Amino acid sequence: MKAPAWILLSALCASFFPLTPLASAAAPGDIDALIRGALAVPGEFSADALIRIAALDKIEKNRRIELLAQAFQRASGAQQAYKRHAAPMRQDGSVGYWNRVYSQDLDTLSLRLRAVEEMLPLDSVKARELFLQIPSVATPRVKCEEFQVYDVGRFYDLLGKIAQQSFTEPETADGAPFKLLQKYSGTWTSPVEAAPMARVIAAAKVKDADFRTLVASFAGALGKVYGDDRSFAYSIAIGKEIQALAEECKRRQVSPLPLLEGYRLYLVVNLSAARCADDDLMQGGKASFAAFAVQPTEQPTGDFVSFFNDKLRMPPLQAIHEEEATPSRLEGVATGLRVCQDVECRALADPYRGLVFGPNGLPYRPAEREKPEWQARFQAVLSTLSNWKESSGATPAEYFREKCAAYGDLLGLAPNGPSREAALHAVLDFVNSNPFQTANRMEWFLPVNALIGRVGLDPLGLGKFADALRKASDPVIAMYASLEAVAPRTPDRILPLL
Repeated sequence: MKAPAWILLSALCASFFPLTPLASAAAPGDIDALIRGALAVPGEFSADALIRIAALDKIEKNRRIELLAQAFQRASGAQQAYKRHAAPMRQDGSVGYWNRVYSQDLDTLSLRLRAVEEMLPLDSVKARELFLQIPSVATPRVKCEEFQVYDVGRFYDLLGKIAQQSFTEPETADGAPFKLLQKYSGTWTSPVEAAPMARVIAAAKVKDADFRTLVASFAGALGKVYGDDRSFAYSIAIGKEIQALAEECKRRQVSPLPLLEGYRLYLVVNLSAARCADDDLMQGGKASFAAFAVQPTEQPTGDFVSFFNDKLRMPPLQAIHEEEATPSRLEGVATGLRVCQDVECRALADPYRGLVFGPNGLPYRPAEREKPEWQARFQAVLSTLSNWKESSGATPAEYFREKCAAYGDLLGLAPNGPSREAALHAVLDFVNSNPFQTANRMEWFLPVNALIGRVGLDPLGLGKFADALRKASDPVIAMYASLEAVAPRTPDRILPLL
């Protein structure tokens, strides 16, 4: 079953119905009151808000440091420990949706890393102290039935920055950056960590002897990582990072052979193990969603084996042969990719399409959407959507995300005026104190975040609705609406949420 029409048509709609550019920021409010509000909401929202407040230039340095330290501690209250990324699959489904959910960076690790990143230019020693309080990454193995892998690259990117920016010259000369990197170079345990760790080592400003030690430690860990085929298949970008690290070895006159031996073992062990039966749907495939639904762009052409054999192998290493790369068995496929299977959701697809395309098959232009007949059809669809109650055909989570997706795309169609205001209030009524917030705060917050973002992109046209958001009964919505006025986001941070 295909994804709902409002999802499949979202990219097309954006080209015909662009959003209004960001206008000037709202006047600053009471910072102290905003901080009190931030401290009164659940952990992930509290930490996120404090980080945004701490970025304000009007706040003096010591207080910014204090706020970031509080945010770091509050992050422990987040429901999700790690960020995830939906592996792109050549099937209809919710890949793009989940990547928008996690792009909010409201998991514990992302929040802590954001606090440390903001702390680094303010107090590099304090930033390093906080970073070292973060437990080593320990992501669970991903089953074949799952399509979301863990995304911890930011941890290693920040590790590299801490090593390069937080030590004094005497500390650097004494090998402090090397000692920091050595703590992590051989302790990683998931395929999703391999590429970012290799990148950190390749860029490390350490002595050649210390570099050799880091490479050896990393190479030793390579052969021990197996049993997570979903993450392995997703992490095809490792090939180019290994190539770059090998080139750095040659530049430093360090033999890359141990590294390439470890990588060969890594490939053979994982390729010849039990593998997911739908890997062919992921490698090189594109999902049905436009946003965030592609693999990392910096990846080798071809597959793991051909890249190793053609680009990396050096004597006396043997090429990887077919029998070494043949899975011992195939097991499991990803589930949960298909959406809008219940009758109520599917019934909305055709009416929505009728708002996008006219009888001639061409998209309605903005002027046509101002006409009374189009407005009447819009109000009818909005009324049907608002009256859609949870049914036995969908789980509470499916019902929430499908209804929010429909609301979001209706907002993308509605011109300024009564129709758009009605849609905005319908969304607010649905998410305000919605019980789904308890089950998954991060997912519940996505439509809230998008709603507040829309107001931020068009403060003149939606200023009246901004007041309704600030007066919402839900404290999270009210706090974030006030935060947007004091610490507005740029369009590049809002648009990916829509």
